[in-house]
Amino acid sequence: MMSLHAEMEQILEVAHTLSGLHADDFEALRAVADQAQAWAEELEAQIRALLGEHEATRPYAETYLAGKPAAWFRSLFEVQSEREFLYRQMDIAVEHVRHGVPNEVVLALAPRWVEWMTAKAAATLGYEKAQEIAVVMTRVLNLAAVVMVATYDMVIRRTFIRETGFSEALLKRLQTRTLQEIADQMQDEQTAAAAAA
Repeated sequence: MMSLHAEMEQILEVAHTLSGLHADDFEALRAVADQAQAWAEELEAQIRALLGEHEATRPYAETYLAGKPAAWFRSLFEVQSEREFLYRQMDIAVEHVRHGVPNEVVLALAPRWVEWMTAKAAATLGYEKAQEIAVVMTRVLNLAAVVMVATYDMVIRRTFIRETGFSEALLKRLQTRTLQEIADQMQDEQTAAAAAA
């Protein structure tokens, strides 16, 4: 198995390479920090309301919000080092594992952060500036989400391997063995749902 350090570096390299992040993206966010950081509490309240209004997402209201998303949002406008920022996203992923915040919550909320932030920016900074910041924020949040999801997966896999004593090769064989069974069950569920509709 790859060393933890090597796997972390691989996650960061792949995420950065594919994110499209520009060298001046964090500088662009720092330039609007005074205005944007003022929106953090309101955006967190919108996240709280969204998570709380649906039965399927209600269990995540407290676990996701325990991570203090307003503070996380404010920190996006203070980034001085991309590397430190990415390591912080890895730390957040570990907390998501610890608190049972699944990746679908992280991935589904990322575009909501951009949507709500863009609306606030348009009202405060004007439409053109809001669109510029939305493009930057999309790249930054996509990068953060990819790092979080990849780290989440790495932590779960490494925990399983360590606790069971399985090798990575054995885990891969077990996954391959059950993959078709799961795919067939998923197809049966989809067919049944379509028939019931």
